[in-house]
Amino acid sequence: MNELARKKRALEHSRRVNAGDLEAIIALYAPDAVVEDPVGLPPITGHDALRAHYELLLASRVHEETTEPVAGQDAEHALLQVTSVMDYLPSGPLYAERGWLKAPDAPRTARIQRAATLAIRMDPSGLIRSLKSYWGTSDLTLLG
Repeated sequence: MNELARKKRALEHSRRVNAGDLEAIIALYAPDAVVEDPVGLPPITGHDALRAHYELLLASRVHEETTEPVAGQDAEHALLQVTSVMDYLPSGPLYAERGWLKAPDAPRTARIQRAATLAIRMDPSGLIRSLKSYWGTSDLTLLG
């Protein structure tokens, strides 16, 4: 894929997340793709595990805002800065349990904002082979 195509594919990933279209998100991934959150969670591999991961994320009513992607010179990667806003429930308690975020007084109405950089590696056909989400605790904000 050329640079422009990889950039468009990275943006398409966020568009499908925002649309809440689980199967369309999974269709972007190779069958043995790996999603990693190197902050401390184990890698997620394969369509079934990815489906469970994105079901939880979509249940949080996630919405992503992106910047213009950057294409790697290696003909495989695109980098994308993403700011996500999502409901605290259902996945926010995992952040609190790990000490990454203080539990809110009103978890049912609280929202989380997270800034991250996604490193997305694609194969020549455009399928995502790996996605790594880089963020730190200073990139999390409890809203409401």
